[in-house]
Amino acid sequence: MKAFIVTLLCLCATQAFSQEYKNYDWAEKPTLHELSEEEANESSIAILEKYMVEYMVPKFGNNIKKFETNHTIARVHDEKGIKTHNTVYISMYNVIDIVDIKARTITPDGKVTLLNKDNIKEVKNVEEYGDFKIFAIEGAVKDSEIEVLYTLEKEYSAFGRETLQKSYPIKKLEYDFIIGDLPGRVKAYNAKGEFTSKTYTNSKGKQLTLKNIVPMLEEEYATYDSNKTYIAFQCFGPETNVTDSMLWNNVVTNITDGLFPEKVNPEIAKIIESILKDQKSDDFTKAYLIDDYVKKNYTIVKNNNEQLSDIDYIIKNKSASDLGIIKVYSHLLKAANVVYMPVITADVYEHRFDAEFFNPAALREFLIYIPTTSNYILPNRIDYRLSEVPPTILGNQGIFVNDKLQYSFYKISQKDPEYSRVVRNLNISFEDDMEYVKINQEQEYYGHWAMNNRAFLNLAPDQSIKEYEDYLTGSGIEDKVIKKYEITHKDMTQLEYNKPFLVHSTITSESLLEEAGDSYIFQLGKVIGTQSELYQETERVNPIQMQYPNRYNYEIIVTIPDGYEVEGLESLIIKKELLDEEGNQKCKFESNYKLEGNKLTIIIEEFYKEFEYDITEYEGFRKVINAASDFNKAAILMNPKE
Repeated sequence: MKAFIVTLLCLCATQAFSQEYKNYDWAEKPTLHELSEEEANESSIAILEKYMVEYMVPKFGNNIKKFETNHTIARVHDEKGIKTHNTVYISMYNVIDIVDIKARTITPDGKVTLLNKDNIKEVKNVEEYGDFKIFAIEGAVKDSEIEVLYTLEKEYSAFGRETLQKSYPIKKLEYDFIIGDLPGRVKAYNAKGEFTSKTYTNSKGKQLTLKNIVPMLEEEYATYDSNKTYIAFQCFGPETNVTDSMLWNNVVTNITDGLFPEKVNPEIAKIIESILKDQKSDDFTKAYLIDDYVKKNYTIVKNNNEQLSDIDYIIKNKSASDLGIIKVYSHLLKAANVVYMPVITADVYEHRFDAEFFNPAALREFLIYIPTTSNYILPNRIDYRLSEVPPTILGNQGIFVNDKLQYSFYKISQKDPEYSRVVRNLNISFEDDMEYVKINQEQEYYGHWAMNNRAFLNLAPDQSIKEYEDYLTGSGIEDKVIKKYEITHKDMTQLEYNKPFLVHSTITSESLLEEAGDSYIFQLGKVIGTQSELYQETERVNPIQMQYPNRYNYEIIVTIPDGYEVEGLESLIIKKELLDEEGNQKCKFESNYKLEGNKLTIIIEEFYKEFEYDITEYEGFRKVINAASDFNKAAILMNPKE
């Protein structure tokens, strides 16, 4: 009888643990897959990428089990393709057990080489991403197929995210989310398809099937990482009823603990009196001075020491955790009677915040919003002071929390459309009987331009600061000699809203002037510095995302030497613009000139009123960007008068 009971228990356990991954395997006899001519011309192409995430509750016990299976088949056509696929990294993060790992190579002549499991190595902390199992694929030659299949048992986690789009094309992709009767859901992003319900051998779930996924390209003016096709999922314990509203409330309660103090720490009251002494009482000044004080006196420490979140310890030791430093701001702002709202969001270049699908991976950035000024404090950015939202956040959604712990979701936008702009005035003459060009330049940088310049000149190493002179005096002029270089309003602390960063310089250059017999060719366009170019040969994948709206205004006055006249001025006339459906300009580059006696005046206006443009607007946007580069190549001819 005892033996019978043991046998029965074993059978029950086998039934309880009959997971779907056990019913899945690769083909017993592999053969090469047929590809189109276009597919065969790729360096590599994934014929299949299959992901299987499976949650289940064992018959005995309530601990949720989680299994992840990955199966890939890739055709490699050249050395680049082989290099892309012939080393496999498997993250060991949260892995309880390796159920199985197998791999094989099928060469064009049908030879199959199986993975020698003795060659699987463990590597610790690979580039700070944690531990990995790593192995090399053997036997791969051009036009081979590399196939890898493994299953991992992982620690239970209620949330997950998986990036599906890669740097190579994927012919077919399947994602299986198997949860049986457990409560949960899954969502696909940037995908040309949706999850559909599916019944598996022993469970229920959902499957996403995608075909012909194009490679994600690292294109200019794009948030390509957050634009990749990816999925996010949730899976909770049996008979639970967890909603997104409950999850958001939990985040607000936990993260904002201590961020709305009922009483201000006594030491904070003394500090705020010292900070605000003899200063104006408007919220911008008070919040700016608080931000400046914290960043000059406190250090953020990256560890889990609980004391780093204790306000008394922080004030005494001037060290805090990421959350602890928010408490310092909260006490100071409350003491100064400045209304503030904590904001939780993500770097727009890494994650798109989704208010309708809770995903903790998108809760990476903490800001403090000052409603009366519509400006933001970035506690973890020492290079920033109270300002418009920075480009890494602009355009993302965020969760805004008030002092009653009520929250709302908003798209994080820029209030002042003219915040970031550059004004340049240049006076150009020709010296020493046309030996060289002399350029006197006055520049005004506003908004993010000013903020970045100040941060660089105050925080960068001395050698880099010296090299930065090239950027601030006209980049791209190889032989220039800097005769004068003066900077005004360099300090990080600038209490006047959007005070410009000023540069006054004088440079000379021989290379801008080229003899052509008795005439001279003047490379006038180069005086505006090196410009971005968008001459993309492949089809655009990403919509356009600029860092922020910005504007450039130039006035260039050229004194034509006595006894000379100019031709080729038509190259200075350029106009490219992108219009919306109502005919309004969204971005523009326009240059023109007037010639009065020996004074040639060129006026340039370039602006980008928006920072986001649809992919359908790429061609028009590209023409505007390239117009500045085209002007950079413009030249005029100065001929002796007859």
